[in-house]
Amino acid sequence: MASQPLALAQSPPKSHCWSELPLDLMQLILERLGFADFERAKSVCSSWGSASRKSKPNNKIPWMILFPEEKNYCLLFNPEDKEEKLYKTQHLADDFTEIHCLATCRSWLLMDPSLKNKENPVYILNLLTRERINLPPIWDQRFDSPILWIDEKTKDYLVIGDTLLYLKKGDKSWKQISEGIQDDMVFKDHKLYCLADDELRIFDFSGEFPLQVSRVSLGGGRVQPKILSCRMRLPDIPDHVQEVRTRENVVVTVQGDVLIVKSESPFLSETWNFKIFKMDSSNGLEEIFSLGDEAIILDLGITVLAKDQEGITSNSIYFTGDEIGWYDSEIFVFNLDSKKAEQLPPLVSSSVSFSRARWFLPSFRND
Repeated sequence: MASQPLALAQSPPKSHCWSELPLDLMQLILERLGFADFERAKSVCSSWGSASRKSKPNNKIPWMILFPEEKNYCLLFNPEDKEEKLYKTQHLADDFTEIHCLATCRSWLLMDPSLKNKENPVYILNLLTRERINLPPIWDQRFDSPILWIDEKTKDYLVIGDTLLYLKKGDKSWKQISEGIQDDMVFKDHKLYCLADDELRIFDFSGEFPLQVSRVSLGGGRVQPKILSCRMRLPDIPDHVQEVRTRENVVVTVQGDVLIVKSESPFLSETWNFKIFKMDSSNGLEEIFSLGDEAIILDLGITVLAKDQEGITSNSIYFTGDEIGWYDSEIFVFNLDSKKAEQLPPLVSSSVSFSRARWFLPSFRND
């Protein structure tokens, strides 16, 4: 009788455990996650927690920083967080009704304590680490809408005031680029874009000294600030307050295109009108009606890619009331498709009063 063939012993399929993935693969996964998912992933187990200390979240959208009145901390809002929570920071200042945040660069803030004491100079503060950089005083001048730039690794920094005073790391005093007060400024890729008096000027800061590389007249395409008559005058409110506010901002897109954003806000009306013009190759202005997959963060003077990004709506303009002559603590989003603006949910639902609100692009370091 023929013997039966021996059956090969088969071991059960080996189950793969997420904690046993190679470290480099864990890091690749972690660095593709936004902040909220990154925080969840690193708490899965000790292996993922260890890998997270050698990784950083992939953050491509700005966060909001809110300054509560009479408090020594800030509140942070991450738009991609579906739970719409407000996160509390550590102690940053004694009272944010007496200290103003003038500008942001990643997780760094340019702070002005002059409301408490006019002799106090502005300083740079890291929102996440509380590292502070003191700056030389600026006698008899205060900034309205300055520029802050800082290198995360070298801590090289640049501060530019709307009067075109500037200070670089290592300078013992402030220097003057040119004369005149700027209506709006944006700094990107070592270039300063200045909008004022029917002109857009571009300065290159990549060398030892700033160099003007472009000067373009905007001609008749520019909306001049003016007071428009209202149909009804309110006797208890000054005439200069009862006006239609107009404002212009310069914006640099992801691809480096220059946009001029014109806004109008009627008195006693929470409605806005925005028009966007793109500078073409001949330095003319052409009106555009869509941002495509991008969104404008007017407070930062940039666009960000919004396609497939949680919390940011494409073809929209995110702005603070301060940008258009409204209230500093109000932050809205204007949808170019629907032509409607709405206040962001965390501000509507919060019971805390804010003295100011700003956008910033957080930069996370490895623990």
